Amino acid sequence: MVKHHPVLFIVGATGTGKSRLAIELARRHGLPIVNADSVQVYQRVNIGTAKATDGERKEVPHYLLDEVAPPQTFTAGDFRRRALEVLAELVPQSPVLVVGGSGFYVQALQKGMYETSEVDEEILAQVKQEKEQKGLAAMYEELKIQDPEFARKVSNQDAYRVLRALALIRTHGKSPSQIQREFSSQQDEAFPYLMATIGLKMNRDQLRERVRQRTHAMIDQGLIEEVKAMVGEGWGNWSPMLSVGYKETQAYLRGEWDQDQLVEEISKNTMRLAKRQGTWFRRDSAIQWFDVESEWEQAIGFAEEFLFSLRSP
Repeated sequence: MVKHHPVLFIVGATGTGKSRLAIELARRHGLPIVNADSVQVYQRVNIGTAKATDGERKEVPHYLLDEVAPPQTFTAGDFRRRALEVLAELVPQSPVLVVGGSGFYVQALQKGMYETSEVDEEILAQVKQEKEQKGLAAMYEELKIQDPEFARKVSNQDAYRVLRALALIRTHGKSPSQIQREFSSQQDEAFPYLMATIGLKMNRDQLRERVRQRTHAMIDQGLIEEVKAMVGEGWGNWSPMLSVGYKETQAYLRGEWDQDQLVEEISKNTMRLAKRQGTWFRRDSAIQWFDVESEWEQAIGFAEEFLFSLRSP
């Protein structure tokens, strides 16, 4: 019988050192890393997502980076399907690290799609922004195409339910009607591998300073040029281009603020994102939390004990 190696999830807010911990463990033990960041799955958005460098990717096998080219989108449901395919290949050979701060992706993989029939607030914000540009009538027409059954139950003036339904579709890759039917008709399959989850946390003032430093570094590395090239090719409204770092840089390119203000806006919105991520992950009592400043070695010790002392049939 094939033995399955364990899967370790490394989660936490942006900027807390998830990738650094994963790279350190992967280098020590020759482990593969599976990405669970909802923006890093997209091609060509590299600098603003702090994606693994070419050198790191040559040294350590990375999976589910650069999966999707414009103008395609990638839902939590897409992620679950692809991640399970990748894990089915990797887990018989080696322990695996799954790393990212996208709570919907992590929860979809660990618990299945029917327990994640909530709306990703980032996606909902994007849908609301589209409504401001296109109008509610156009959004309702989109809902009629995506889920005519649900649209018949909703007034074309009910902005809350129309926008939330569209955000649900984009979050999960399934219509509200389909999710409701599946939820009531079947139990979701369990995650088929032995797993544990490490959460990394950091003092908020220290995180704020780290975020500012990282924002400056991204601009020095060419974030503005990266965004300008994408906008120039007509991809300004593509899903990852509306994420933190990219939407602010687009505003900078439109002349809405100077470079100092750009740094402030990206830093401020990154901290807001970090707060949302922290709130999401703190709901999960199974996560083992470690402070990156004072408990780094303990996090490594926990990871190594889990990864190399346990195997499942």
